[in-house]
Amino acid sequence: MSKEVFEMLCAMDRRQVELQIVLQCAPTLAGLKISNLLILPRELEHSARYALGHIGLIGYRLAYDRQRVVMLVFKKEMLVTYIQKDEVRKFLKNFGYGSEGFGAALALFQRRYEEFVEQRENFPHEMGVFLGYPLCDVKGFIENKGNGFVLAGYWKVYENVYHTRRLFKLFDDMKDDMVCMLSKGYTLEQIRREVQNISLAG
Repeated sequence: MSKEVFEMLCAMDRRQVELQIVLQCAPTLAGLKISNLLILPRELEHSARYALGHIGLIGYRLAYDRQRVVMLVFKKEMLVTYIQKDEVRKFLKNFGYGSEGFGAALALFQRRYEEFVEQRENFPHEMGVFLGYPLCDVKGFIENKGNGFVLAGYWKVYENVYHTRRLFKLFDDMKDDMVCMLSKGYTLEQIRREVQNISLAG
């Protein structure tokens, strides 16, 4: 983050829902990533869901964690396509996911994540899949118990380091651009349209 963007950020209201969506979900907002987690004060849940709905994203509550809400933010078509890939379906099957369909899979993950939040044990490692991480990195995290990674950023990376480092840089740059646009008065809908045009041009 550049000094200019940092100064803009410091001058903004951190409790603004749109700002938190940009800070936590910029890659998904730009269509570069399948999903992101969004963690907000509970009282902002409905405002966030409303704002996300207006830009074609779903804010699915995973759990309440003390005074916060944890939401999975995603574009349904992208997440459905990813978890229906053969290798991903086989992976999820090992964690007890059947062939009931997307809604049932999401509900099962939500229950497991909620149990983890309540009990602070039995972390649902399939979370990486629902966050759209590359399967090789999800497996690498599990096999190495979170150690032995070669790069850490938006997730812990075990393979394809060069490509993923460039991707993380793109995520960061996109987030900076969105903060700048938000500070100039752009709405989330305008920001989404603008970054999609950039992505198409690139």
